Amino acid sequence: MFNVIKFVAFTIGGFALKSAWNWLTQDVTHKPGTKEFAVEYRKAYAKYKELRRLDDAYRKSKGDGN
Repeated sequence: MFNVIKFVAFTIGGFALKSAWNWLTQDVTHKPGTKEFAVEYRKAYAKYKELRRLDDAYRKSKGDGN
């Protein structure tokens, strides 16, 4: 029974620690040339391309050629 309680406590503690660490590091601006910067850049660029594609499709459906 003690092992089960210990397992649950360590699991919850691990999730809390991971959440706190992610909260602390998510707003950090990464330096260009690092792996973290490249990942963030790829995500932002993919989001830009998707929004641009949706905007173009919307404009074409409305008949506005811009």
